[in-house]
Amino acid sequence: MVRTKTALLIGYDVETPYRSDVTVKFLELAPKIHEEYGVPCTFFVLGKALLYHLDEFKRVKEKYSYLIDFQQHTFSHILFKTLVIEYRNYKLIKGAHPKEIETEVRITSELLKALLGVKCIGLTTPWGYHRGLLDRPDLLEILWRNGIRFTRSWGRDERDSLPLSLDVQPFWYDELVSGYPPILECPIQGWHDNALKERLKSREEYLDYVKKTIDYTAEKNLVWCYVQHDHSSFWNDPEMKIVEEMIEYALDKGVQIMSYKEFYLKKAEERGLKIDE
Repeated sequence: MVRTKTALLIGYDVETPYRSDVTVKFLELAPKIHEEYGVPCTFFVLGKALLYHLDEFKRVKEKYSYLIDFQQHTFSHILFKTLVIEYRNYKLIKGAHPKEIETEVRITSELLKALLGVKCIGLTTPWGYHRGLLDRPDLLEILWRNGIRFTRSWGRDERDSLPLSLDVQPFWYDELVSGYPPILECPIQGWHDNALKERLKSREEYLDYVKKTIDYTAEKNLVWCYVQHDHSSFWNDPEMKIVEEMIEYALDKGVQIMSYKEFYLKKAEERGLKIDE
């Protein structure tokens, strides 16, 4: 298990697969908020979203690259593993073939490089899974040979449901299973923002959840890998005040805020791993 000072890793899945005014607004407002507070974050970008909002992404990259790093979320939101989601009445969602997954990962990394000049080393799997990719050495090998060095893939409990316990902390796959590649897993603990916001009636209820989770993270000296989505960022919160208050609260509690790439580079350096920038 990775040991570190308590930290909040903020990652946004920017995944709307068509031209959207909501995504345009998100790409304008979210960077400004992070600039105001001087705290980094990561955009995990869907390939289709990149193509439909290319001008906006280029502006963000040009102006805010010192705060925001860009990683990927596949091209079309393809599933890595099959899900049977208990809290959705055992809804079945089938995983894709490994060859399809590899094609999407490769293409999305190529797009980020060609269009934004970004070398992609991180990936959030669509939906998230129980145990991440611990049971899929084939997919870990695919990610490794396509340059992926850190993932957010463990995002559900044993019922394929939410929330995921904060006891599940970042880890290196090769430290748990001999022969696996040295990929760092950053599990998405707690609720996915969109899933919880669907259940709550107000932004105050969601903010209460965020603050309690930060309190627990600080008390136990943990890392919280937080996820938010472009399309749900404005639900009951048209100016993304939740993010502002989350950042303020975390800083007041002495919780370090990091991007996922920043966290990976720190942990890789601690292990003495060679990093190809």
